[in-house]
Amino acid sequence: MIDKRVQLKLAGLMLIMLGIIYSWPNIQNSIAAYVPIRYVQVEGAFQYIDKQDIKMKISPLVQAGYFSVDLKAIQQSVMSLPWTESIQVQRIWPDRLKLRIYEQKPVIRWQGHSLLNERGEVFKPVNIDRFQSLPVLYAPDEQRQQLLQVMYGLGVSLQDQGLYLAEFSVNERQSWLVSMENGLTIQLGRHQPLEKFSQLIKALIVSGGELVNKMMYVDMRYPNGYAVRWRENEKIDW
Repeated sequence: MIDKRVQLKLAGLMLIMLGIIYSWPNIQNSIAAYVPIRYVQVEGAFQYIDKQDIKMKISPLVQAGYFSVDLKAIQQSVMSLPWTESIQVQRIWPDRLKLRIYEQKPVIRWQGHSLLNERGEVFKPVNIDRFQSLPVLYAPDEQRQQLLQVMYGLGVSLQDQGLYLAEFSVNERQSWLVSMENGLTIQLGRHQPLEKFSQLIKALIVSGGELVNKMMYVDMRYPNGYAVRWRENEKIDW
């Protein structure tokens, strides 16, 4: 049999534990009040993210205090900024939060209204008009990442010939159309477009830069050659 004094002690201990459990929210708030977050350290190389936007996002969340602050909520809040690619959040004793933020790096415009990063992920900042100098990709969404890699390859090959890619379009029928900054448009079609492009590059090398600059439109869809439309008022010497 358990001694009555032991029973009383156990009962008292249980009452104390129940009291702590019942009052834990108040205790937690008290701890948070005594251990506030005094500093938020933000790290990252920012070209487009405004630190004031970060402050507005996290200020209400850090009021919870060092122990109670919801790190996941802070991550989600900062990730809602369109220029945030990823974020790491950690507590640093005794009163600091450290945020390491990685910014999106736009490589091309997507469908004319969004941007793609180097992994082919879509993001849409408020104003993309300042990125008109980036080439644009029009294509079915499910082919976005694959065609981004193709676009890289096309761009490098064209730059070797002094041409700069402005637009790469693949329609629902898988027909490829490539446009340059100088206004030259190349129709590659949907049958073996990469092979057609390789043939085009060989033809451009043979033609020389001066003749290429006189071209307005090249149609590579012919089985045994290609057709060229020349710019107006251009004299062609063969």
